[in-house]
Amino acid sequence: MGTAIARVLLDKGIGVRLIEHDAARAQAAAAALDRARVYHASGLDPEFLRRERIGAAGAAVLAGGDDSRNLHAAVLAKVHGVGMTLTVLDDPAAAEVFEAAGVDVTIDPGDETAEKMARFTFDRRTRQLAMLEDDRFEVLDITVRPDSRFAHRPVDTLPGAGVGALVRDGEVVFPDGSDPLLPGDRVIVLTEPEHVLALERDL
Repeated sequence: MGTAIARVLLDKGIGVRLIEHDAARAQAAAAALDRARVYHASGLDPEFLRRERIGAAGAAVLAGGDDSRNLHAAVLAKVHGVGMTLTVLDDPAAAEVFEAAGVDVTIDPGDETAEKMARFTFDRRTRQLAMLEDDRFEVLDITVRPDSRFAHRPVDTLPGAGVGALVRDGEVVFPDGSDPLLPGDRVIVLTEPEHVLALERDL
C-alpha cells in the first residue's frame, strides 16, 4: 500500500521519502521507486526523524500494516511538526481511536484508493465539505492558484462543476456566471467525484 501511494504522489511531481524498517522491503522499494528517497530505518526513532527534519514534510502517510505502530508513528510525526497525518487502517474499527489521538485522516483500504488518499492528503488547497446522494457528488472548497488557467476568467467557464459561492478576502460572494475567478479565491463547488482531480489541476 505504501509503495502504491508513493507511486501516485511521484507521478504528481510530489517529493517522497519512504521509511521502511525491513531491510529487504526497503531495498525492493528503492528498486521500484527510483525517484523516491528510501530509508532503511524506523519511523518510531525520534533521533532519525529529527535528523531528517521530518517536520518539514507536508504530510506523513502511515501504511505499515500494524495499527498500534502506525498510531505511535502518526503521533510522533505530529510531535515533530508534521501538519497532516494519514493512516491506512488494518482494523477499520480503530478509526475512532486514531481520530481521538489527533490523526487527521484514517483510511479503510477496502473502500479507498491510493489516488483518493493522495488527493485528500497532499493537495493542501482542497477541503472536502460534504458527500451527497450516496457519494454521487462532492462539495469542495478549492483555492485558486495565481497560475491557474481559470484565474481572471468568468465563473461559468469552469468545466465539470457548479460554483455555489466564493470566499474572497474573508467575504462570501455569490457569483453570477460572468464574475471572474481571482487568485486566492476559495471556490465552493459541487461536482462529481470523477471531475475532482481535473478541477484541482485547473484551479
